[in-house]
Amino acid sequence: MNTRELKTANQMAAALKDVNTAALSVVEEEAAQEADVRRCCDAIRLTAAKASLSDISLEELRNSKAGIRVSALEAAGFKDLGAISRASDRELTMVDGIGKVQLATIRNIIAGFTDNLASRKSIRIPDQELTKEESDLVTAIARCRGCSLVRKDIKNLQKDLQDFTEDVIPRMSIRNAFHWFFSSREKKEQTASAISEIYGFFESPDYERIITLIKKRNEAVSITPEEALRDFKRNSAAYYALIESLGGSGISKDLVYSSIPARMAAEIDARQLLDEAFIGTLRSYQSFGAKYILAQKKVLLGDEMGLGKTIQAIAAMCDLYTRDPGSRFLIICPASVLINWCREIRKFSDIPAHLLHGIELLNDFRRWVIEGGAAVTNYESMGRIIQEIDEKIPLKMLVIDEAHYIKNPDALRTQYIHRLRNDAEHILMMTGTPLENRVDEMCSLIDFIRPDMTEEVRRSAYMSHVPEFREMIAPFYLRRTRAQVLEELPPIQEEQEWCAMTSEDRSAYAEKVADRNFTGMRRVSFLQDHMAQSSKAKRLLEIAEEALSEGRKMVIYSFFRETAAKVTTLLQDRVIGCISGDTDIAERQRLIDRFTAAPDGSILVCQVQAGGTGLNIQAASIAVFCEPQIKPSLTNQAISRLYRMGQVRNVLVFHLLCEDTVDEAVMRILERKQQEFDTFADESVMADALRDIIDNDWIRDFIEEERQKYLPAVIS
Repeated sequence: MNTRELKTANQMAAALKDVNTAALSVVEEEAAQEADVRRCCDAIRLTAAKASLSDISLEELRNSKAGIRVSALEAAGFKDLGAISRASDRELTMVDGIGKVQLATIRNIIAGFTDNLASRKSIRIPDQELTKEESDLVTAIARCRGCSLVRKDIKNLQKDLQDFTEDVIPRMSIRNAFHWFFSSREKKEQTASAISEIYGFFESPDYERIITLIKKRNEAVSITPEEALRDFKRNSAAYYALIESLGGSGISKDLVYSSIPARMAAEIDARQLLDEAFIGTLRSYQSFGAKYILAQKKVLLGDEMGLGKTIQAIAAMCDLYTRDPGSRFLIICPASVLINWCREIRKFSDIPAHLLHGIELLNDFRRWVIEGGAAVTNYESMGRIIQEIDEKIPLKMLVIDEAHYIKNPDALRTQYIHRLRNDAEHILMMTGTPLENRVDEMCSLIDFIRPDMTEEVRRSAYMSHVPEFREMIAPFYLRRTRAQVLEELPPIQEEQEWCAMTSEDRSAYAEKVADRNFTGMRRVSFLQDHMAQSSKAKRLLEIAEEALSEGRKMVIYSFFRETAAKVTTLLQDRVIGCISGDTDIAERQRLIDRFTAAPDGSILVCQVQAGGTGLNIQAASIAVFCEPQIKPSLTNQAISRLYRMGQVRNVLVFHLLCEDTVDEAVMRILERKQQEFDTFADESVMADALRDIIDNDWIRDFIEEERQKYLPAVIS
């Protein structure tokens, strides 16, 4: 081996060490990044605590019984502890009777108050006009979040790389031509083999993957405060989860556990939750919920909508999957949320997700049986697979979403699901509908998970409002409300509700594709005359029902008059009225006044152009968009009708979407354009240019792409 070849080999060995060092630093910097988040949280709490000192009178110094001359401080103009804390040592010692000893005592007392106040402060990050401390925290979290996603992927690769580097570098014992000439044949072969392995590494997929991840890490740590704020607005729940887990901004455990008896809660909380397969960060109440599901084995999770029941279910499945990668899970849900479940499983876990629906159901079922993971199906499909599961396939967990669907014991779907009771090690029933006041309905569900308790619960129905009743059902029923567990109450929580198209949806959409009717395509799932077979309409009814059960009013938006009319007919007497472009100003206000005075669960339907500007609809706390808007300003303005001064509840926003249609294409463009739109806000020419995200060329090209997919369906 000549000098040039050995020189190149030495350079490659050095590069290998550099890559290993860089990969190792990604793993090892986690502690420093988390410490940075904690430091920022402490700084914000300390500032808030110091501000609160102004609300504490000097009487507290007198109550300390430390012999401080409080009357002299009052005579000098000091009215509260805030004024004392801001005063210099010189200013205080100029007060008659305040010497160095009393000064030290005063400072210690105020420090104690400050520390105590800081420990109790919750952190609430505004949507705009952040202080430097708040901006520093958001940026620190953004960097920690970005790097944590990289770390999850790089950890195993880095360990293998570390082992490889420590093995191969020592074997490359000959470093120059002189030593090569005088070395033994064995050393030459050993060195040549090591060099060959190093070259092989740099040509391997693992090297490409590691380099890609290191680049992503570098991008994450280089994020600007402006970029971090945009990310916070899109992912505020994840930010607050990190604040809670790292910054100690937790809420009272009494509220997390709700009515769970203390000893039982402590035992559940002490359980270790394995999260190797989970992607994301859980709030403390969500972590407890996942542990509760696992510890109690067969339970009913009744958390209020918006608290992440799906995430808790996935976290529990991840624990089981980590312990046994061969685990099989079956999720049964309404057809309207099939796609949502699959997307959430893929987004938040490493568990393979299998959609069991439609013409490929049986093929996908067989794939799930072989590969394991999570199978997601709907109630209507159970008849096609129940025979293949019952007493044949052991389930690690059976998840029943919108569990009130099986409250009728005589319904066929209820009977199908009851056959699986003995096939599942864990059973999780989920519903956002509060059941404490519906004991008969609760009993029909309890009968599935704890038949031994059904009669006792029924006999105790008369005491359903008292704590003893809640403690009795605590071993199998857990419900937390948003007011209990979200101290910061994120002002807006947006959810993409992906709906699996029905055959009627698909057929009607395909006809609009064949006609090259882009406007018609945008009305996907609201095209047919009857809404009974509309996937979006089904999901809309479910959201409306849950809103009613939680005492929330909602506004439903659509760009299209025809869609608004169909929604109004669908929801019938729940709808207070419909505001369209033809509704005059006076009538609009009358409808708003009626809506404000209407009972909880009431609905207002609006054409988004008419209901998105100039109206105050803060009586509503839920907004539903029937289709994505191609002008982001329309969406923002419509949401701002609810989230404005006077809104006392956090706002939930649902976007109804159909996969593999114009909805998905528009959402991709919106996500790509959002950063530019946020950057330029509403105040520039660039913002105006971005209001229409779709041009005619894109529409023409997209229609042709859709025709390639859907035209065969029209012909057949």
